Amino acid sequence: MKSYDKKDLILRTIIETYLDGNVPVGSNELNNKVCIPASTIRVYFKKLSDEGVLTQLHISSGRIPTNRAMKAYWNEQLCDNEIIINDLALLEFLLDKFEIYTLIYGGDNLVLNDVEVVNNKFIILDFIKNELVLKFSQDSFLFIQRLIGLELKDIENLAFKVNFKELLEKISMLKQAMVYYRYNESKAYQIYQNDEFAKLLSPQIGFYFDKKLKFNPLFEEGFMGLKLKSMFLGQKSSAIFAGSIYSDFKTMLNIIKEAA
Repeated sequence: MKSYDKKDLILRTIIETYLDGNVPVGSNELNNKVCIPASTIRVYFKKLSDEGVLTQLHISSGRIPTNRAMKAYWNEQLCDNEIIINDLALLEFLLDKFEIYTLIYGGDNLVLNDVEVVNNKFIILDFIKNELVLKFSQDSFLFIQRLIGLELKDIENLAFKVNFKELLEKISMLKQAMVYYRYNESKAYQIYQNDEFAKLLSPQIGFYFDKKLKFNPLFEEGFMGLKLKSMFLGQKSSAIFAGSIYSDFKTMLNIIKEAA
């Protein structure tokens, strides 16, 4: 378990207290949680504010963590790479409680089993239970042949690098057909406040997660997204969770994990 010095302990406790109630945290309240004198806490409030990880909305109010502090906290705390979801009612209760949007879809882990040319007109990409059909060209065929054995998410990445638009469009259509679950679309809109929110409704958003956590510029400042491997009602899938950096993703995921 990571050990915390006094300053880190105060910052972590402020963050977790704020996540729990979304109310600025004062020195007296913090004193009850960490057993550090309020006068000492106020000294650290000043230091942490000077470092840009705490801010104060009003002179007489408590402190809240800044975007910078929350990004560092989530990068440290959200360690899980996979989640098992068996209880849909519980999931929806938690998404409402913590005001988080989610999208769950399949396809990323489909493996290209074989490639076939039909009448020199079409290229068929065989994923066992799914297939993609492209117009034939010799260059396309030679490129796709080298992809046999790769997962769809890796194929998509390579297609993006070489600007293979037709293949990217067909992958997008396949993933759209494999959307298993979408919830809290209104929260997705709140992230962008314009038509850009539609990109969160498509599985293509998952392509831009080169790492598990994403902040600005993929999401508007003050918001974040998390992508995890998932087992959703027995289906292998990918799960995207998105919301405010002040939404308690950690507690939500822990409850889901305990219920699995």
